[in-house]
Amino acid sequence: MQGSENAVRNYVHKLKFQVRDTLLAARYGLNARSIWVFWKGMVLAWLVWAFFVYAGFLAAGDSVTERFRSAVLCPLPDSLFMSSVPSVILLVAGTLLAFYIYMLTALKVSRLTFEQLRGDQFFSDTDARRFCRSNWKPVVATPLVIALGIVFGLALIALAGVVGSIPAAGPVIAGLLAVPLWVLGLFLILAFAVLVLSVFLVPVITASTKGDTFECLFEVFSVVTSQPMRLFRGFVTGLSARVAALAVFSLFAWGSVSVVSSVVYRTAGIQGLGDAMESGFSRVAPEVVPFYSSIFNPLSSTEHTSSSWSGTAELVVSLSGAAILLVLWAYWLSSCTAQWTIMYLGLRFNRDREDLLLRADEEEYREFRKIHSNASRDGGRKEE
Repeated sequence: MQGSENAVRNYVHKLKFQVRDTLLAARYGLNARSIWVFWKGMVLAWLVWAFFVYAGFLAAGDSVTERFRSAVLCPLPDSLFMSSVPSVILLVAGTLLAFYIYMLTALKVSRLTFEQLRGDQFFSDTDARRFCRSNWKPVVATPLVIALGIVFGLALIALAGVVGSIPAAGPVIAGLLAVPLWVLGLFLILAFAVLVLSVFLVPVITASTKGDTFECLFEVFSVVTSQPMRLFRGFVTGLSARVAALAVFSLFAWGSVSVVSSVVYRTAGIQGLGDAMESGFSRVAPEVVPFYSSIFNPLSSTEHTSSSWSGTAELVVSLSGAAILLVLWAYWLSSCTAQWTIMYLGLRFNRDREDLLLRADEEEYREFRKIHSNASRDGGRKEE
């Protein structure tokens, strides 16, 4: 349904549905609600993944206590872990759960961005969570259907290989199937590319259209195949603005840590607060980044700086530093989701001449008129 020409645009920024609209992603990503939603989602996904990995170490017969001392909150599987089938199953399960937590978080943030584009600044994370509960199925099912399609296609190629091993007639049959299998291979490569892009597109399609799994499948393939160059230009343009914005945000974050550390040292005589915060992530994930590395510059080190922080206080400050790093990551993911939301709105408009923002306004207005007319009818009956 195309947006009516008589409908009034009530959102703050009237998108031109051009590539340069993606430059707005850096600003729309800098939204406290969106960053907070992604921050919570990342913490939950991280803890879920870590829980399943530690369960895998336990299933492999390893000492969870020793692993926790060396890896803390980010354990990495080793050779003993990967040699255990139950451990690998737990790792896959934890990774999939963390992945879907990310997808559902992106759905909530994309809906927040969509409503922000419409001008609704009062759409809260509670509203986004309610929307997610009503529209989560396509986000889960669409990548799964694409992945199953790829597996089925690979199984057909493998079956053709088995047929080709039949004496005498097998190689002839395989030769006859060579061209069809080549065509199937092309579709599989396309499906794999769509599967990768669906991680970014499916949440924003669902948030913008409230569509079902079939509509999401159609939209993902249609967007990728009908406007690939526009998709690429929009991605590069938005990415350049987001990188610059993240650099500025990181600079402000580093300056804030430095100011807090300096004030605490000059007033209380406690030194090393900033270094303890900067090295926070390396203390909760020592197997991922070098110990004492800074959250603002992983190549730098705070090892040789003197500090008054130790014990429980040092742990709390380290967790605070890790939380700051997650805020920076949350902004990056928030701006990424905003970019793909803006890109999809533009791609949809240029393909179908359909303004989804206007369509949402019209649907909301019709729902309001329906409720108002029902309420008036009920009131008239009571008077009779």
